Amino acid sequence: MSTRRRLFKLHQAVGATLSAVFAVIALTGAILVFRGCMKTPPPSAPGVEQPLPLVELLARAQREAGDEVITDIGLATEPDEPWVFWLDDDDETVLYFAGDGALIERRRTAGGLTQLLFKLHTGEIVGLPGQAAALAAGLGMLALVATGLGMIVSRRRSRG
Repeated sequence: MSTRRRLFKLHQAVGATLSAVFAVIALTGAILVFRGCMKTPPPSAPGVEQPLPLVELLARAQREAGDEVITDIGLATEPDEPWVFWLDDDDETVLYFAGDGALIERRRTAGGLTQLLFKLHTGEIVGLPGQAAALAAGLGMLALVATGLGMIVSRRRSRG
């Protein structure tokens, strides 16, 4: 059997074996590109004359969070934008505050569509076997590139 034929068989086998995983990863990745369009927009914040200093807003957010850790802060850059505080809890809570320190909204973001898509994309949804399949798909993609290039090189050599 020629080198080109062996490369073609390997190329086919890798592609066929991993095609379902490739399809899931490609589809979820394509949808995740537009995740910003799927999010619920943040609530509008009432304008205030004199916003509280960040330290005071953070203290109010921490009181609201209780024992949970605040991991990130989103600064309000416009008068009608809220200050946003993300908590490291099981509910993946997001707190929205007005510049005067009033809590506007508390959102639970765990279990949302974007999170589900991301877990499908990485294989995390089915645990270690899914992550292994995602890894195999990544390595398989490299194998497809290598065997495809090998077939191109082999074809050019046989012509020349």
